[in-house]
Amino acid sequence: MMTPDLPAVSPLPPRRGGLPWIGAGIGLLRNPTEFFRRARAELGDTFVVDAFGYRLFCVFSPAGVRRLYALPEHEASFGLATFELVMKHKVPIELLAGRRNFPHHLFGKQDVEDYLDQLEDAVRLQLDELGERGTFEVFAAMRRLGHRLGLGAWAGREAASAAHLDRLVPLFDRLDSGSAFVQPAQAFVTWATGKRREQRAMAGIEAIVAEILRARAARGAPPDDYLQRIYDSFADLPADQRAVQTARDVIVIHMGAQSNLYAALAWTLINVLQHPALGQRIADGDDALLEQCANESIRLAQRSITLRLVMSPLALELESGTYQLAPGVMLTTMLSVTNPAAAPGLERFDPDHYDGRKLAATVALPARELVSTFGHGRHSCPAQRFSISAIRISIRRLLERFDLEPRFDRPPQPRARQIGGVARAAAPCVVAYRRRG
Repeated sequence: MMTPDLPAVSPLPPRRGGLPWIGAGIGLLRNPTEFFRRARAELGDTFVVDAFGYRLFCVFSPAGVRRLYALPEHEASFGLATFELVMKHKVPIELLAGRRNFPHHLFGKQDVEDYLDQLEDAVRLQLDELGERGTFEVFAAMRRLGHRLGLGAWAGREAASAAHLDRLVPLFDRLDSGSAFVQPAQAFVTWATGKRREQRAMAGIEAIVAEILRARAARGAPPDDYLQRIYDSFADLPADQRAVQTARDVIVIHMGAQSNLYAALAWTLINVLQHPALGQRIADGDDALLEQCANESIRLAQRSITLRLVMSPLALELESGTYQLAPGVMLTTMLSVTNPAAAPGLERFDPDHYDGRKLAATVALPARELVSTFGHGRHSCPAQRFSISAIRISIRRLLERFDLEPRFDRPPQPRARQIGGVARAAAPCVVAYRRRG
């Protein structure tokens, strides 16, 4: 019997439900990766999960995952699914109104090259802060570096300086939409408080960006960087509204980048440190290997639940038959289930799984969409080139300047409760460092 008030699926495949409205939600939140892995083992590659008032039509077969990525946005929306499950519950809705600058505008053909100097500056500032020797927790250190890399790129070099960064980081951490999938329970806290904490953080960031813009105007001849280009795009607005809209576009762009960049940095560093021979080759200048390590680290650390919100009645043809999905169904797969199981050997770290930034031809897959780091086709992450460039520059400079020694006895494990994004670690990962020469 179909659960009342949930969008119809016909025929209904094997289903995981449970209590009214909550459905299978408690088990899903406890350990999402293991939940989907077990459900797939018990129910097959196609099944339904009802949880917290949502109906998830889960696909793990080659045809199902391929179709999930191929569907046009007007039939099954990636953007609206993300808004429904993350943005709506976490960020102030006014933050999304009036946007004029989107990631695909910033990360065009030549734009990454425009960022390289800012990335180098951000890494230099971060490494200078470390001093001669000491210890750092990898994810905490990479989080600060990730903020510096991103803000230095689209909020100006001024934002990457300690004076502004130390004020901006706590505000962005308060506003962080990524916490909705790293710690799903935080969405309930946000809802219960009416997003008042997030609104105060947004206002604080707006004030700092306005301060940077006023200082630029006072100096004259502002730099031709992305903060200025964003500001110029609102030239038709009154001065106060112009600064606010500039800040809000910066906020959304930065939240999107910061949700995964620092975790990808952290896992790349951890994997390199756990394979000293690779680290030595990278320290000797092998940037191609470093990019392979970055992509492989991201693949294995992926915890993304990929969702498409069905917008109009949809006939989905799969190996097991054709299913009719009503509007409101969430077409779903999870990368932490498919990425390590799509072909033999993918469960272990091996940079040779990649040839540059693409999966190597030697990795035989029944569908290329079964393995993903930055998405596929029109749903690929537009910041892929920026992110890999940021990781390459950061890890390269860190290995050049310091001798690093991991202080964790066992390989770090991903946080079990995370549902979405690149994994955070379940326990601290401490590294000792000493400046070379």
